[in-house]
Amino acid sequence: MKRLKTLLATLALTAAAPFASAVEIVVPAYFYPSWMPELNEWHQLTWAAQQGANVTAIMNPANGPGLSSNSDYVASINEFRAAGGKVIGYVYTCYGVNHCTPEVPPTRSTSEVLADAEKYASWYHVDGVFLDEMATQPGALPFYQTVSNGLRSAHPGWEIVGNPGVTPTAGYNGLANTLMSFEGSYSDFVGGSFLSGLSTHAASTGAIVHSVATVAQMQEVMGLARQYGLGAIYVTDGTMASGNPYLHLPSYWRAEVAAAAAVPEPASAAMAAGGLLVLLGALRSRRVR
Repeated sequence: MKRLKTLLATLALTAAAPFASAVEIVVPAYFYPSWMPELNEWHQLTWAAQQGANVTAIMNPANGPGLSSNSDYVASINEFRAAGGKVIGYVYTCYGVNHCTPEVPPTRSTSEVLADAEKYASWYHVDGVFLDEMATQPGALPFYQTVSNGLRSAHPGWEIVGNPGVTPTAGYNGLANTLMSFEGSYSDFVGGSFLSGLSTHAASTGAIVHSVATVAQMQEVMGLARQYGLGAIYVTDGTMASGNPYLHLPSYWRAEVAAAAAVPEPASAAMAAGGLLVLLGALRSRRVR
């Protein structure tokens, strides 16, 4: 009986163990860290990290690092990272050629990309970079190979996240830790071909899903992300009609954090399942006697 009591106590502790984030939340944090606490959405990112959520924030002061360090960003980033969050710096790449939007210079060199990354490293001590406007075709591979090699040589521990927005051709997967291979609306995510086309690279694949209007839709997207084994996700009710769906956190941010942490760590789940089997065996043995 003592052994059964001990086993039951162990199972109770396992069942009560904290839940871990099943999916990394990669947040396009394109909002300014206001010096007014009630307006600073970075505090909500810090709250999520304090809950144990696996949150990575993409900082973007000025379509890149800007011209100098910003003290408001420094303060909020330090607070967020102290709580366990990670910060990566936004760097645009013009699809490796000259297809940038009119708001930025029309061309982009590998040296300019790497120089922006170094500014983030020097000014904000970031944990990696977010390579936006990433190409998907074989012709641009040398550009991104040069960038990837340069980043990994200078910062071996950095998290490199690429954002092609669609599934790239073979060769791109090894250039980043994670590729955000979907950026689009809720309807395209749940009704399109992205999920059905996922391959063995799903764990290093992520998605950014906007125009997700309700909590129920958000939970559906998060459930699909887990079902298909995505490694990273961001869901927001921001829309393209606003001009930029990433200017604020979603209205259901706290529910999204809870949804991302709704699956226990595999090790804990396996321990609980194994413990239950042992307990059942012990009970059966006592009944036979």
